[in-house]
Amino acid sequence: MKISEIERKAILKSIEDARDSKNEDAKVHPYVGVVIIKDDKILGSAYRGELGPGDHAEYTLLEKKLPSETLAGSTLFTTLEPCTTRNHPKLPCVERLIERKVKKVWIGMVDPNNKISGKGISRLREAGIEVAIYPDEYGATIEELNRDFIRDQKKLSYKHELTDEMVLKFSNFRLDEWYLTINKIYWNRNYYQGVAQTFSHLVEVIGGLSLLASEKKKENIDPKNYMAKAIAWWLALCGKLGINSVEEMLWDKFPSICPYCQLNPHVDRICKEKKSQKKGPDWPALKKSGKLVNKPKSVGDWQLMFESIYQVTSTDDYKPVFARLVEELGELSEAIRVFPDEPGYFLSEACDVFAWLMRIQNIYDSKNNNTFGKVLNESLARNYPGCCLDCYQSVCSCPPILKSTIGRIAHEVPIPKKSLERNERFLAADQLSEKFGIF
Repeated sequence: MKISEIERKAILKSIEDARDSKNEDAKVHPYVGVVIIKDDKILGSAYRGELGPGDHAEYTLLEKKLPSETLAGSTLFTTLEPCTTRNHPKLPCVERLIERKVKKVWIGMVDPNNKISGKGISRLREAGIEVAIYPDEYGATIEELNRDFIRDQKKLSYKHELTDEMVLKFSNFRLDEWYLTINKIYWNRNYYQGVAQTFSHLVEVIGGLSLLASEKKKENIDPKNYMAKAIAWWLALCGKLGINSVEEMLWDKFPSICPYCQLNPHVDRICKEKKSQKKGPDWPALKKSGKLVNKPKSVGDWQLMFESIYQVTSTDDYKPVFARLVEELGELSEAIRVFPDEPGYFLSEACDVFAWLMRIQNIYDSKNNNTFGKVLNESLARNYPGCCLDCYQSVCSCPPILKSTIGRIAHEVPIPKKSLERNERFLAADQLSEKFGIF
């Protein structure tokens, strides 16, 4: 496609401006730059977030920079297809272009957002505005610049496109099938991550889940979605330590009965008496009981089993349950520390952590009138549909730390990164030896 010199300048300027786009939060947003020309002269340019957090580039240019300029008959260059939908009372950018009587719009990249993709172009054409697409070499540059945004939109699209049939397929996975699925997806990514790091990530996710108890609000964190993540990291931890079957491990301790009173439902008074004797579970008796009934299948079935043993009442509250879960995490941490000498301790403590996670989910379902097991089954299916939802690969190819994570925690860093590099807060190895070593 042959373009004029002023068109080439406008395209390059829009890409240059797009690189300066500012994000208003930790979400992934597009890099967008716009330029408008009239009578072969550039009237102005803008980029996303230039004059206000979250302001679209078109809005910035048309309403903040050129509110009184006559734009009828002008040509606008935008690196991203203009939006067709905004939350009320905001006006979509495509409607602003129509209102200002822009004659032609050049677009660098179609919006990957399914709610907008192609609709902006169609709306412009319906209004009699000519639409042109940037030449391929410029479009490729814009797509590369927006690769994170494209990837994020594909992830959202993938979640949206998960049909009921697909969700049902994954929802019916046995617990050991989830064990294989999660570890196959993330095995390469977690290979060089130690057991302690994997455990710390499990604790981190449970920290997000604990917002159920504190009722604290955090941006972009919905605690009810964190149970699937907690289960996934629990499975990853078991994988790091070489557990053959998590189903068999759980069944050894919870064969559809309480391991202490050996009843279903359990009786608290008898449990306390047994525990006071400090003899631990009667493992041979539990093994015998496990042969009399069938193991649960899906994660939701395991949740139902724990509900039958430790029944939820209307007065149950999250706070004491999280207090017990923290205690169990401490014991699991000890089990990891002594694992080289006593691996069997992990088998017991990992089961207890899983049991208390199920307790939290059962309380959540009870408080929200959900069918026990259904929400957790579907949440796992939507978050881990046979691939990583950050890179869409069946074997995750994401970097060790996601860019979105770094962006989210950046505001918590007390001093600039350059100061850290100059060792203003940390000591080098030789300095540590000098400070703490005994010579």
